[in-house]
Amino acid sequence: MDKAQDELHTGLPELRTDWIGSTTLVEVPLPAKRILEDYAGVPGENIMAHLDQVRAKALETYHYPCIGEYRFLDLQITKSPAYPQILSRLRQGARLLDVGCCIGQELRQLTYDGVESSNLYGIDLFGDFFQVGYDLFRDRDSFRATMLAADLFATNNTDLSRLLGTMDVVWSGNLLHLFLWERQRQALLFMRMMLVDSPTTTIAGRFMGNANPGEHHYGFRGRTDSMYRHDQQSFKTLCQEVFDGTGERWSIDVQAFDWVETLSLRTVGQKDDTWTLEIRFVITRLS
Repeated sequence: MDKAQDELHTGLPELRTDWIGSTTLVEVPLPAKRILEDYAGVPGENIMAHLDQVRAKALETYHYPCIGEYRFLDLQITKSPAYPQILSRLRQGARLLDVGCCIGQELRQLTYDGVESSNLYGIDLFGDFFQVGYDLFRDRDSFRATMLAADLFATNNTDLSRLLGTMDVVWSGNLLHLFLWERQRQALLFMRMMLVDSPTTTIAGRFMGNANPGEHHYGFRGRTDSMYRHDQQSFKTLCQEVFDGTGERWSIDVQAFDWVETLSLRTVGQKDDTWTLEIRFVITRLS
């Protein structure tokens, strides 16, 4: 990571790496396997080696625990209660922005499900992740989504400013749990500003929560980082704080589930795992 990227990353935790390399994938989840075989053209017997090679490249960009645990294979957008509606709209030409898209795995899922990739957009702090995505899905010459390396909290990003008010759907996966309350509020406001000015526009996503909502402290490499972890009610309160002040009417649906492991992993050693809830949300403009 160069100095400029490191400065952009201020506010996110400097994540631990002692257990990441010791996590192995026991079995490739079926949805990801289908995309890798049918879309990327990776032979079944070569998938595991291909994934390990790609994961190593991704970890060189940033040591997110989710990368070390192959979370880019745990496709989430299809699990959203809004997915049928989102997919239908996108197939008719609507545009979607994935905020914190990492390697762009959810955008490939949408493309695999019949969405024109030129109507898809992704932003992430680290543009190097996009190159990893092209390597994983072998679609450098065919995938036409617009991918932007950008800090969503920056106030002078010209590329992002061009997208203001142009999206019909905004998706955000494993992002909001990285920040404190105020940064989360700013992120939600950013997502709102990306939407076109009309009813039925949607913000949907998921993130990791905690049964005891509040500021939680995590130790990484000898320092302590604070993140606000929500339960169902605390996140709904935050959403109401953001969207009730827009002068518009919004439907805010927040669901919380006990965390259930969906990947078949084997990890040597111990790791901190206090993400006890999975929070899913769908926020739709009514008027």
